Amino acid sequence: MLITGGHVFTPAGIVEEPVLIEDGVITVIGVDALTASGAVEIDAAGGLVSAGFQDSHIHPYHAGLDMIACDLTPYVTAEGYLTRIAEYAAASPELPWISGGGWSMDSFPGGLPTAAALDAIVADRPAFFPNRDGHGAWVNTKALEIGGIDDTTPDPFDGRIERDADGHAIGTLQEGAMGLVARHIPLPTQHDLDEALKIAQQQLFSWGVTAWQDAIVGATNDTPDPLDSYLRATASGVLKARVVGALWWDRNRGLEQIPELVAKRERALAGGFAATTVKIMQDGVAENFTAGMLEPYLDTCGCPGENMGKSFVDPTTLKEISIQLDALGFQLHYHALGDRAVRESLDAVEAARAANGDSDLRHTLPTFR
Repeated sequence: MLITGGHVFTPAGIVEEPVLIEDGVITVIGVDALTASGAVEIDAAGGLVSAGFQDSHIHPYHAGLDMIACDLTPYVTAEGYLTRIAEYAAASPELPWISGGGWSMDSFPGGLPTAAALDAIVADRPAFFPNRDGHGAWVNTKALEIGGIDDTTPDPFDGRIERDADGHAIGTLQEGAMGLVARHIPLPTQHDLDEALKIAQQQLFSWGVTAWQDAIVGATNDTPDPLDSYLRATASGVLKARVVGALWWDRNRGLEQIPELVAKRERALAGGFAATTVKIMQDGVAENFTAGMLEPYLDTCGCPGENMGKSFVDPTTLKEISIQLDALGFQLHYHALGDRAVRESLDAVEAARAANGDSDLRHTLPTFR
């Protein structure tokens, strides 16, 4: 590939001369590059040319599915979300569920949208909309009923049903509570997954992201395992990005799932796809008070309360999980946002290295904020 007419970002700085790239490596800079035979020439037309960005934590299938359903990411207000949802519902009378995602917590008082607001535009069918970070969902009354959520429904160990002062569910579900409703939604088909990957890949390429780690390669309440879709895309050449898959650790299960992860890694590698990481979600996010903290969150009066967030995996068990996965050659990808969750995850890495030695597996904690 011969690049001309651009500002090319190289390790040595920006150059404004012709640049020849062979097999992904810059081989010639300057006029001599023009003599290469058979090169595909690209006129950068004065633009900046850079190597592709690599995103270490991304969810292309979830994003792609939102984009082909009721995508709320272009909007920034509650009114904008409701208008879009109403339009989508009216245009899709055949759908048993109205779903999509991408709303932002800062568009609602306290970050908590209500079922009543959704009921006003979609009352005949259940509606389910995860927010932009995927750690909470906005649902209507019909969805609460289908999920069996009423005043007596206890919070799951890994989530919370938001309630008003009288104990009634208001229509926002946090973390594991999302599953009470999500498990009833018809799952996307394999065709849906393939289309979601295509649209997500194209969007990422448009931003210059050419490689990523998919942080959930496994079945969840609202999305089937995308591994087969990745394998089809790899075999057909549709997948043009460089991708590493992080196999999903099911926090409702224990060490017995490790042989399944090993077999899944081998099946993926046989198909040319690197599923060499395991994603362990240790806590939630600070915005909904589920990130695991060393000190309590403040209550509405500004005083320390009793809530210190979540530890989705028992810290002692987390160490044993990490030791065994590290010994099997998996890179570990911990979701850890709160300071306690970070400490628990670092302690687990320390335990793995003490037991197995430092194998340079580059375990990571994507703390985001």
